[in-house]
Amino acid sequence: MKRIAGVSERLLACARSEFLDKGFQAASIREIAKKAETSARAIYTRFPNKEGLFDAIVSPISDGLIELYQNYADQFWSKDIGVDGTDAISFDDTAIYVDMIDYIYDHKDEFLLIQTSLDGKCHTALIEDLTDKNISYISKWTESAGGAGNEEELMMKVLHMLTNSFYASMFEPLRHDMNRREARFYIEKLCAFFVAGIDRLLKKQ
Repeated sequence: MKRIAGVSERLLACARSEFLDKGFQAASIREIAKKAETSARAIYTRFPNKEGLFDAIVSPISDGLIELYQNYADQFWSKDIGVDGTDAISFDDTAIYVDMIDYIYDHKDEFLLIQTSLDGKCHTALIEDLTDKNISYISKWTESAGGAGNEEELMMKVLHMLTNSFYASMFEPLRHDMNRREARFYIEKLCAFFVAGIDRLLKKQ
């Protein structure tokens, strides 16, 4: 059966509004369909369930943040920065994270949904994805630098945990209702704090 043009777009817009207004748990498929001037059946022919509808709203946004980081990281690590020192293993320069904060605030509502819905499952997955991508670059650096052995493996676990805490902290301005200017100031200080800490940690190895 041919689908009516524009229905999917209306459903997504109305679902976004419903999720923001009531939260994922309390949001009603029937109410979303009513606001979109269609039926609940129209939703289920396009999306498997309410979670699938939610995913269609937030996934393109979270994917965009990951892509933003990936594009920067590919360029940053292709320059062989820090091959003779610890700079490469530190967190990337502040510029990318300011850009990421701007992206988060450009899509603030979606990231609030990601942060607060489904018991934070999407939020946790996003942080893990960013962490894994960052650590994958660090791992390549340690291999090229000749890192090996139990101590190096333990250090990578420590770096993974610290990197994860960095990305979790990156979203804190949303929880504290900071405006964009405050969030940019915060991320600059967060980067300075983590870079200094990681550099000091590694220089003792």
